[in-house]
Amino acid sequence: MNGKYLKAKYGFTLAEVLITLVIIGVVAAMTIPTVINNTKKQEYVSKLKKVYSTLTQATNLIIAEEGPVPVWSDEKGVVHGYYKNKLVNAKECGYNTGCFEQGPYKYLNNGYSGNWDAVGSYYKLILADGVQINLGAFNPACDTVSVDEENICMGIDVDLNGGKGPNAVGRDVFEFLLKKDGLYPRGIGKENTCNNYNSGYNCAAKVLKEGAMNY
Repeated sequence: MNGKYLKAKYGFTLAEVLITLVIIGVVAAMTIPTVINNTKKQEYVSKLKKVYSTLTQATNLIIAEEGPVPVWSDEKGVVHGYYKNKLVNAKECGYNTGCFEQGPYKYLNNGYSGNWDAVGSYYKLILADGVQINLGAFNPACDTVSVDEENICMGIDVDLNGGKGPNAVGRDVFEFLLKKDGLYPRGIGKENTCNNYNSGYNCAAKVLKEGAMNY
């Protein structure tokens, strides 16, 4: 053929292509859920840091204006009003029901809590970014005891993504504690109990300390 040789042409067979696609599909099925889960966890971490900063700033401003926490007014609603005034653009639900859009909360131990919206003693706020906040009853004596925590003036629960799931303590639901000298994430010094103790409430301190959800 005029001194020229025909060059052989190689390609993938249909079977080889199908096998490759199957392998890609299996790898994707194994890795994508993990990537999505890790991304979601990091979003929760970022939101928790943000709301902790927001609530801490509000608390410090109130202390600057009203004095130390134990001298704050114990008249019903006054302290809740302090926070409402400092949390700019927050929607005020007050003690009303029908404002929050979620059912019972789950615990890390798979038990179930109540529905915040149905509790008339909670003072409810929704921040501009959708974070739901429950302010508990204020105790100026700051001697409230809750499981493994003492010297509490008021508990503040947050749902980082509002009515969206999973509505689980230690995932998108966390608690802060107002004490005599300021606001703290629940679980300081007890971070190792996050996984299986106190239903997940102690995870707030662990997540903020480690900057991740390592559980």
